[in-house]
Amino acid sequence: MTQPDFEVFVAADGAYAAFETAVLQARRSIIAGFRVFDMRTPLVSDAARKVGETWFDLLAHVIARGVSFDLMISDFDPVYAPEMHALTQACVRQGAALAEAAGVAQANVRVRAALHPATPGMVPWLAFLPESLKRARAVGETRTLPQLHPVTHHQKLAVIDEGTLYIGGLDLNTRRYDTPDHDQPAAQTWSDVQVIVRNDPAVAEARCHLETFGPVISGRKPPPRLTHIHRTLSVDRRFKLPFLSPRTLLSEIEEFHVSALRKARHLVYVETQYMRSRVMAEAMAEAAGRVPDLSLILILPALPEEAGFPAQKSLDLQTRYGLSLEHEALSILRQGFGPRATIATPVQPRLAAREDNGTRAGSPMIYVHNKVLIVDRHVAMVGSANLNGRSLRWDTEAALKITAPDRIDTLQRAVTRHWWRRDLPPDWRDPARMQPLWQTQIARNDVSRPENRDGFLVSHDDTLHGAEGQALPMVTTDIV
Repeated sequence: MTQPDFEVFVAADGAYAAFETAVLQARRSIIAGFRVFDMRTPLVSDAARKVGETWFDLLAHVIARGVSFDLMISDFDPVYAPEMHALTQACVRQGAALAEAAGVAQANVRVRAALHPATPGMVPWLAFLPESLKRARAVGETRTLPQLHPVTHHQKLAVIDEGTLYIGGLDLNTRRYDTPDHDQPAAQTWSDVQVIVRNDPAVAEARCHLETFGPVISGRKPPPRLTHIHRTLSVDRRFKLPFLSPRTLLSEIEEFHVSALRKARHLVYVETQYMRSRVMAEAMAEAAGRVPDLSLILILPALPEEAGFPAQKSLDLQTRYGLSLEHEALSILRQGFGPRATIATPVQPRLAAREDNGTRAGSPMIYVHNKVLIVDRHVAMVGSANLNGRSLRWDTEAALKITAPDRIDTLQRAVTRHWWRRDLPPDWRDPARMQPLWQTQIARNDVSRPENRDGFLVSHDDTLHGAEGQALPMVTTDIV
């Protein structure tokens, strides 16, 4: 059976199954870069479950067959992100056991923890030192003075052999697993978009990126020039005395968005976990002022995960700063587009047991982790970057540029079918007409009982963003 050259998945159940199939079909090599990759994750496809129960079993099976495996997993600051650091180290230990389990030479299996080399200058390091020492004592890191590592590798992609690319916003662990129905407790929901591309120049470019980004961000070589894969890459500053931030080396994803907005004529369609970039908000508002017929559909979570499902009663300062930045960005968009802006959030089709931060229109929120841009029907992008300064300037990110009309149509059909839980008629997908149609139905959903709503979407309400948000005038907006 011939496999399609372009597939879109809008939840982990389909994406994980397709990824498993691609790995099963590997003949020579798998090279990957992820923020989180837990080999204890259960397999979901029938074909993969024939060889074992977890991703460790699947990888051991294909490695034993002679396939090489090379994974770069993001590491994290052991003082400020000890739980994430522990997950990374567990993954490295899993990798060390893979070669033995597969009965092959250790050289065939490389699982490496990559801590971004950027560190802050002396001024911010001293400013954070009291808090750093407090956190270091809490986690038992008292042997040396703690160093800050504010930048991470946020990309999520894999290249199988020379023909298949798996790329988007999905990491691999049980937290990210969900189905398109999102029929589980709100704090466990996870909407995301991942694509598979086959027999395309983007596959070779993605492999080139994975093979070179380590030397590039360490300053040992210049970044290769790529056309189909866009990146965010940063390096440590040479002069960094007053700086917390790294030096941005490539901001191709941000530049792509700005360029696409300049050419927009009918509709800017965005799905994102965070809308915190003032640069992006102003670029969208400027496009709206320049093109009277331009409209916006923006889908994002009701609240970021740390605010929607807080571990503590009070929100920490970083979360409150993020809320403030998003409130400001949404205000810019509403002022720029006026009634031509539809800002929506998904909720489950059931009544919430109680009202809390994770409730909208009386229903539990669905957590949005998607990273999608579609401008008219001319250009699109799917990747790992959110519309916040961290993704666009600091962290290592990778995204796929899409220009083929049939692929843009496939992407648009997939994401719109997901939110409305049905295939939409042509006018509901027409960039020149869809925004007011969506806005009308979303307004109806706002006042309907959950079982009577059409799809998942209700109006986004950023009242809490404004009430709980905390501006930090002297702090870079790229930190969140």
